[in-house]
Amino acid sequence: ITDHMESVGYVDLTLQMLKQFNVNIENRDYKEFKIYGNSNYLSSSYHVEIDYSQAAFYLVAKALGNDIECLGLNEDSLQGDKEVLHIIERINNESDEELVIDASQIPDLVPILTVLGSLQEGKTTRIVNAERLRIKESDRLKAIATEMNKIGAEIEELSDGLLIRGKEELKGNAIVNSWNDHRIAMSLAIAATRCKEEIVLEDYESVNKSYPDFWKDYISLGGVVNELHMGK
Repeated sequence: ITDHMESVGYVDLTLQMLKQFNVNIENRDYKEFKIYGNSNYLSSSYHVEIDYSQAAFYLVAKALGNDIECLGLNEDSLQGDKEVLHIIERINNESDEELVIDASQIPDLVPILTVLGSLQEGKTTRIVNAERLRIKESDRLKAIATEMNKIGAEIEELSDGLLIRGKEELKGNAIVNSWNDHRIAMSLAIAATRCKEEIVLEDYESVNKSYPDFWKDYISLGGVVNELHMGK
């Protein structure tokens, strides 16, 4: 590895999973990985962990005052996005007026953390080291800043991140778009729970990429969704 490695948690998960099935890879301080030849996978029973990347939407919803409990999370998980728990704790407990979040290891959390930061009245949240989000399913920095500003947030797009000035609530009353990006769609859905007026979300089907039952679960938790076909 010749450059700084990002999303290390995913590498750790991969090595852990391979070891679970009898394939051992030597990690030389994340600079080299020695993969031995003639290894054999052995079958095993394995219980798949709950996904912190998806749970983050509901964890943030709870932090914003919604009555939600996320059960079964593995607090010893190697998943990098487990960091959402620590960030929520920091926002709740730190008295500093500005919170800095380094997104280099947790890029997938940035859209929903933007929603969280937007609703911290009197606090500024600065997300840094997030350049890689510009080459995800969408330019996620531009997408989440553009759409959240439409519903009343105050977000400034930076070259490598976002500067978010928190408010008590959002106004809503806008047509927003997912940019065909599942994480943008789900983040806007959580933001809607703190809007004074409803929003209209275009390209809502983008959740199908990672969470096809998202809208079903959202409704089961008390969210209100009316599907508009607009003449289709």
